[in-house]
Amino acid sequence: MPGKIVHLKTRQELQEFIKTNNAFIIDFTATWCGPCKTIKPYVEKAWEQIKDKFDMIIVDADEGSDICSSLKVRGFPTLVTFINKEMVESVQGADIKGVKHFFNVSYKRVLS
Repeated sequence: MPGKIVHLKTRQELQEFIKTNNAFIIDFTATWCGPCKTIKPYVEKAWEQIKDKFDMIIVDADEGSDICSSLKVRGFPTLVTFINKEMVESVQGADIKGVKHFFNVSYKRVLS
């Protein structure tokens, strides 16, 4: 059932998660990242509105560098949507409009 939030650190953990979950969003963030702190309230609010369709993975840049490198994440914050084991949407940076658009598009894609 969608709606869970998990913290992952390794590529292996992510691969196991992908095997058993069809729709999820990965939030690549860092405790030291100012832009990550800026968008956090928007991410949390958007998540509340779509959590009936998605799980959420949170990857801290320092603890989850293995996952960051495997998905070629170069900047923070980055949000990525996976549906049916494929990456279908992403956004990087603290542009609030971009983050809102990301969540809207992700939600529409999971419904189609």
